[in-house]
Amino acid sequence: MIATGGTGGHIYPALALAEVIKQNDPDCEIQFFGSSNRMEATVIPASGYRFTGMEMTGMNGGLSAKVKSAVSLLKAQRKCRQLLKMEQPDICVGFGNYISVPLIMAAHSLHIPTMIHEQNSTAGKANKMLSKYADAIVGCYDANVEQLGKDKTRLYGNPEASLAAGTKSNPDILRGYGIDPEQPFVDFMMGSLGSSSVSKVIDEACALFDPSFQILIAAGKDNDYTFATKSDERIHIVPYIDGVQCLKQAALSVTRAGATTMAEIAAVGAASILIPSPFVPNNHQVYNALELVRQNAAVMIEEKDLTPQSLAETVNRLMNSVSERGMMKQNAKTMGRTDAADRMIDWMEELSDHGSDGK
Repeated sequence: MIATGGTGGHIYPALALAEVIKQNDPDCEIQFFGSSNRMEATVIPASGYRFTGMEMTGMNGGLSAKVKSAVSLLKAQRKCRQLLKMEQPDICVGFGNYISVPLIMAAHSLHIPTMIHEQNSTAGKANKMLSKYADAIVGCYDANVEQLGKDKTRLYGNPEASLAAGTKSNPDILRGYGIDPEQPFVDFMMGSLGSSSVSKVIDEACALFDPSFQILIAAGKDNDYTFATKSDERIHIVPYIDGVQCLKQAALSVTRAGATTMAEIAAVGAASILIPSPFVPNNHQVYNALELVRQNAAVMIEEKDLTPQSLAETVNRLMNSVSERGMMKQNAKTMGRTDAADRMIDWMEELSDHGSDGK
């Protein structure tokens, strides 16, 4: 049973692990657990997996919110115990977010082996809490070892990287966006929802980009910004693009610094400019980005420093330097952990064979 939810950063690595499990063992039963009123309630069933949803109050807020959250957690934990007694999973795996807390706590109390996965360089509240109870902890960054405990933490990486590394380039996907795959292009991806503030900067920078390369902009499905720049033979603005295909085939990618994107950049060896979202807990996207920047595997521009001029100058400089982009790609690929899913599965099998005391 896999607990995940809240955002794509938690959900898609969990789905990637499930997909690799099914590839390895088609007879393995997988059930997901999450919030009944968040995106996992639609995304996971649409991917073909059983899903059990539950409502629970989040952990953020003042004193009264924390009290409500504690009461909600106790109720959810009781329900999870009932669920686990009925389903009898061999192991429970949590991918962060507060909704994973009651399931992993209930599994621990029933002596069902547990594993948690931390995608970010700064561990979230839920995983910090669960690290005391989990039998196994999988991280992606060196900092996770100190945050979550040396004895139980192994740095296997993000399961999403396993899928990204195995994806074959498909030029036809680029042609569908209007891009000539034989000519260099830069893609701009600010997440599935897009970013109105960054979109405005990209829009104004379009006139400043060197005309020697193509531009592909994923505006985001729910972005409320309307681009003044219109698509033409060189510039293509679409609601959504296949992120992995574009990372593999673009000369340069301009992206947010979410955990899944970072794992994919390293897995495929992409040259990138990272614009971390300032609207995330603990500013963890900045810390994610710094992991690549310190290894000369990416360039970071924080949103507070982002202007049309700074963006265009950085893009133009990198697009005019094949050697610098090549170095970034090589350094990124060196950081890639592309066997995370298989290593997690091996550890899960070991845990389930020996029970929760066989760490």
